[in-house]
Amino acid sequence: MGSNRTIVWFRRDLRIEDNPALAAAAREGSVFPVYIWCPKEERQFYPGRVSRWWLKQSLAHLDQSLKSLGARLVLIKTHSTLTALLECIKAIQATKVVFNHLYDPVSLVRDHNIKEKLVELGISVQSYNGDLLYEPWEVFNESGHTFTTFDPFWKRCVQMQMDVVSLIPPWRLTPAEGKVEECSIEELGLENESEKPSNALLGRAWSPGWRNADKALNEFVEQHLLHYSKNRLKVGGDSTSLLSPYLHFGELSVRKVFQLARVKQIVWANESNSSGEESVTLFLRAIGLREYSRYLCFNFPFTHESPILGHLKFFPWNADPDKFKTWRQGRTGFPLVDAGMRELWATGWIHNRIRVIVSSFAVKMLLLPWKWGMKYFWDTLLDADLESDILGWQYISGCLPDGHELERLDDPEIQGAKFDPEGEYVRQWLPELARMPTEWIHHPWDAPLCVLRAAGVELGQNYPMPIIDIDLARERLTEAIFKMWESEAAAKATGSGARDEVVVDNTNNVENLDNPKVVFKAKAPCPTISANDQKVPALQDSKNDMPIRKRPKCVAEEGQNQDNNSQNHKKDTGVSSIDQDICSTADSSSCKKQCTNTSTYSFSVPQQCSSSSNLKWPWQEQIDVDQSSSKDGAM
Repeated sequence: MGSNRTIVWFRRDLRIEDNPALAAAAREGSVFPVYIWCPKEERQFYPGRVSRWWLKQSLAHLDQSLKSLGARLVLIKTHSTLTALLECIKAIQATKVVFNHLYDPVSLVRDHNIKEKLVELGISVQSYNGDLLYEPWEVFNESGHTFTTFDPFWKRCVQMQMDVVSLIPPWRLTPAEGKVEECSIEELGLENESEKPSNALLGRAWSPGWRNADKALNEFVEQHLLHYSKNRLKVGGDSTSLLSPYLHFGELSVRKVFQLARVKQIVWANESNSSGEESVTLFLRAIGLREYSRYLCFNFPFTHESPILGHLKFFPWNADPDKFKTWRQGRTGFPLVDAGMRELWATGWIHNRIRVIVSSFAVKMLLLPWKWGMKYFWDTLLDADLESDILGWQYISGCLPDGHELERLDDPEIQGAKFDPEGEYVRQWLPELARMPTEWIHHPWDAPLCVLRAAGVELGQNYPMPIIDIDLARERLTEAIFKMWESEAAAKATGSGARDEVVVDNTNNVENLDNPKVVFKAKAPCPTISANDQKVPALQDSKNDMPIRKRPKCVAEEGQNQDNNSQNHKKDTGVSSIDQDICSTADSSSCKKQCTNTSTYSFSVPQQCSSSSNLKWPWQEQIDVDQSSSKDGAM
């Protein structure tokens, strides 16, 4: 063992097993594990309440694991991550700082600046891939260009060679001695007293922590993976893997998930079990979408602000706060949409299919800005993951070359009959419709008056009339699309169509997209930076034993692409008595923090729905769009 004193900077890699940064530090000498909580640097992406609850539990779990190995997790709350790291370096006379990569836009900028500053001070810095199968800068098409559609990206990933993962965590850690100003987990302020009663329900359904994540993975692979292809579209029950919050916080190694699933696929292939093979293929595709979300955020770091397809900047969004409020309350009058939004508010979790349905409704039916929905999901989802959130909302809004067509408008009534044919999901989350017959459950406005009376439903009273007519919504969407094309044409004609953030233009023929080539600016050699270090993109011319699966039965017993706490819903948004009866576990991070001087992070409706096209990250000054063509293929 070497004599290095190494700071292991934990972020969203809260595990002992298959943690490259921790393993490297343990091999080379003594370690100083630290988690730095800096709310100021989170800015508009300050995590929601349920997400902070998970983080708190996971940090406590990690601390216990580190103590069992001979070290402990140092917790620091600060206004500057760099300042906190420098204090740790001084306290233990550290010779090195190690961490695992993150790929969201905020982290990319922060990590790049911190690394440069530490290297200037002569501190060795090494960073590793602890979150992905492959680094974003490792995956290119045959022409060396960035993929802009998912299918060819994932096909290339599956074909690439993968490193074998060592599943054995360090058996002993030598702690580096030093004293810094640290705090307890309660003093981090991840959870206040008013949030604890609602958060207690979460503990009955979920068990954060990397060891619990391992149990959840094994249970899914052994008991549920075989039937994944058949059950994955069921909107109720435990039809999906439920692994996303574990993956987001890095309690699970994605490489381990991939390899365990692949082993099952090989076994089932040898047994000629085509259903099992298909299930693994579909499950791994979901893992691939998570990879792709980080790939896009790294190569196109403006995606949290602007659509990848440039013409969407001209779309005339309907920035209506009242409709946005009605949507997030689950009072739209469309049962499947309302059930999904009520479940999200109550539990911080909704099935991926419901996420697609409710987001499509907001964007296509109400023409609400996709960035509003993205921020609300970020504030309320238990598995809130910025890269996946961006990918999901850009996909459903037609902002991606292989996303939903912008003109595609799905009827919630038809979606309800398809994904909740018996109406069980709607009845669970909309008790006012519990007695509606199945044939009318997804369109109660068409039911005869005698049926409504027998079911105790008074439209416009205890359940709202539809907020908009489907035919009118389709007409308005078509008009908005025509206006978008007219605005883009006018901008091009006057030369005002800024292209500084445009990656590709509209594509009816995705195969012929012009894709930007990604290269890396060379710097003077620096012996303190590892070959594993995260690169910054630039474009150049020519991401316990208690049951841990969520099994919702009723709201009272409850308890994962994120806004207001229950009190704020009642006071600010006029929630009905029906809504008040639902115990929310998806309250906004920020509203609760107003009493602790963090109100600047609270969710509010943006004043403008257009992108801040003048906002650039440090490396965006180096970006030029390469017009050389490559063929990615369509999803």
